Amino acid sequence: MTFPISKSFPLLAIVAAVLAAGCAANGSKPAESATAPAAAAAEPASKPAPVDLCADATDPAPAKKGAKPAPLGAAQVAQLAGKGTLAQARRNLVGKTIQVCVTKSDDAGQFEVKGDDSLRFVCKSSAPSFAGGQITAKVTALARKEGQSVVDVDRCEATNAAALASPAAPSAPVAAAAPAKAPAAAAPAAAAPAASGQAKPGMDARGNVIDPAKVEAGSGRTVKGLRDWEGEITGNPVPGSKFDQLQIGMSMKQVTDIVGEPTDSGAYVTGKAFIPFFMGSDRARMELTYKGKGRLIFAAGSGFGGTTGGNLIWIIHSANEPGYR
Repeated sequence: MTFPISKSFPLLAIVAAVLAAGCAANGSKPAESATAPAAAAAEPASKPAPVDLCADATDPAPAKKGAKPAPLGAAQVAQLAGKGTLAQARRNLVGKTIQVCVTKSDDAGQFEVKGDDSLRFVCKSSAPSFAGGQITAKVTALARKEGQSVVDVDRCEATNAAALASPAAPSAPVAAAAPAKAPAAAAPAAAAPAASGQAKPGMDARGNVIDPAKVEAGSGRTVKGLRDWEGEITGNPVPGSKFDQLQIGMSMKQVTDIVGEPTDSGAYVTGKAFIPFFMGSDRARMELTYKGKGRLIFAAGSGFGGTTGGNLIWIIHSANEPGYR
């Protein structure tokens, strides 16, 4: 007996092809499911929500009757900084105490107030772990740049609980790593005495001027003041001194109107006086000393003028100032 092979072969081929396709499909499913957990595992863990360093910040409390004026809040600072000419704004703001809550801005070394793009703050000194928070500080300088007011303050140190408890503080990773190298922990302690020996002439390791006669130029911080005058401020302000109301570039008359007459004064020529045909400023200097407060150095005007007057170029804070040169 014979079978019609020619007729049955095409049907068998189709069935075999369908079965093969089904097996291939079933075989691919475990591979997909095997890769799914790997893909899920490869996804990075979600980042923790950013900490609001100003969550518990408060506005300055109104001053009580007969008490010192209350610190200025952010809105008042913005108003005074942007009102009138730059010289008027400086007179209204420099020397004032402010209470604001700041966070790091996109501009390196500057801080901002949330929701106010018109202000930037620069800390002349700060706590080691400062990354933002509520501060109470004194305004030392003011500038305007590209529609923004840049306010310099003497020190930034957080006072509110949200900022003090923030894990984002730079010191946190260092504290966590310390136990891993316990034997090496003694090294920083041994280096502490060496740091005090690196104090600049006439100054201690904390930046206080202990002998104003020995202080050298370049030992303080360089600032730009009125009418683009550049100068230097050395040492830490003496409590109760009016030196912190002064600005580099002020005339001698402006200065004495603020801080009064000096205990002593004197003049001397600089090396520029011996440069042939040099008619620029700083050919001579005037020095005013104030007992228990510090010294003020003025660059005499250009030309053939004497050694009187000039513009303030160096402020030296020193509670040890004897008052006589």
